[in-house]
Amino acid sequence: KLRLVLGAGCVPKAKNSAGEDAYFASASQAAFGLADGVGGWSSHGVDAGLFSRALLGGCLQGIKQRSIGMQRPNLPGVSEEAYEAVRAARIRGSCTLLLGQLQQDVISILNFGDCGLLALRPSEMLPRFPGGEVKTKMRQIYRSSPMLHRRNLPRQLSSEDDDLSGLLDHYDLVTLRLRKGDLLIAGTDGLFDNIGDRELTSIALAFHEGRTATNSKGRGSPADLAKRLLDRASEAARAPMEFGPGGKLDDIAIVVALAQDWTTAVSGEVLSNIE
Repeated sequence: KLRLVLGAGCVPKAKNSAGEDAYFASASQAAFGLADGVGGWSSHGVDAGLFSRALLGGCLQGIKQRSIGMQRPNLPGVSEEAYEAVRAARIRGSCTLLLGQLQQDVISILNFGDCGLLALRPSEMLPRFPGGEVKTKMRQIYRSSPMLHRRNLPRQLSSEDDDLSGLLDHYDLVTLRLRKGDLLIAGTDGLFDNIGDRELTSIALAFHEGRTATNSKGRGSPADLAKRLLDRASEAARAPMEFGPGGKLDDIAIVVALAQDWTTAVSGEVLSNIE
């Protein structure tokens, strides 16, 4: 049985603003979520961040209620109920959605739109010759793919939809069996548009090597990695390299999850910007 050690954060593109991206990460529920509010609503005088935060808040409550009732994870059901509640409250806006929840050693991932998730596993690489150095690489075990109507127009949940068919007919739902040490990096498109998978994997490898080298409490935490990724993505958004990703000024929300052995001493703290 495994648990998730979590780090998370968000950097809005505009200063002194809550932004339109929302996130939560709950160690006690072994769950996390991301929602990217569609900025185009601002031209109609609507803050899409209210929609994305309300939707994720409903998802978190649904996950907690199922846990109290000793029910198995049901991310499609949770997202449908949260979506219906936001529509019933007449909160205007639209957003993409990504949810993850671990049970035992299997994580379920629901994705709708262009939030992304990269799952990496530390793997040893044997030397070519006897006596050589055994090296570690981060092997990609899963990478989500964006769900788009067309370029720069992801599928999204909207207050203007006639019914729930947009969600019910099109979400991706996958499960992964995790091992201790597996690392999940999830983010809104502000992360993946500004940092490519190769650089993300390189940063993840440095994080893994730092943790295993120091092996000291409080160092090399997922919170540290989340902050490093937020800083790097923000830098790339404002000062892109000539070749490669970057240059997309956007809200950036990130969740980092590290799979570790189960323990009863799990924090009840929820990392989020949804309240």
